[in-house]
Amino acid sequence: MSKLLAALFSSLLICLVAAYLDYTPMDVREAGVSYYSYFRLFIVGWIIIFPMYLVLGIPLSLIMDGAVARFFYEAPKGVAFCMKPISYLLASVAAGWLFSLLVGTGGWNTYKYPFMLGALLFWGTQEIIRLIGRKLRMGSTRPRRNTM
Repeated sequence: MSKLLAALFSSLLICLVAAYLDYTPMDVREAGVSYYSYFRLFIVGWIIIFPMYLVLGIPLSLIMDGAVARFFYEAPKGVAFCMKPISYLLASVAAGWLFSLLVGTGGWNTYKYPFMLGALLFWGTQEIIRLIGRKLRMGSTRPRRNTM
């Protein structure tokens, strides 16, 4: 569930920022030129990015989590924690390369940095969601003090 929520929040955040950067305010628009609304820029980006997280992001993160757990089973927790974002970055480079093969435009390095940014954002969002989930579970299982 944390991966699905991370995909949702990561894609929303990327689309909000990208739409903000691409939006042209009303006072700087030129007459006779068509401009997209902020909402349209956001929705079009989200329609493209969210399925990519579902099709590429979640399966690759499952594979990378399994690989890190397998190869760093006996390592200290800090090592495994640091290896997760590194493995996500490597998987995102592979996903960018695969995407460039399927789309056929641009070289593999064209998609490398956007996919790396998306992977790091996905990993960070996923870790925050897991931390919040742990805090909520811990808070609900604590014994209550008797106030009488």
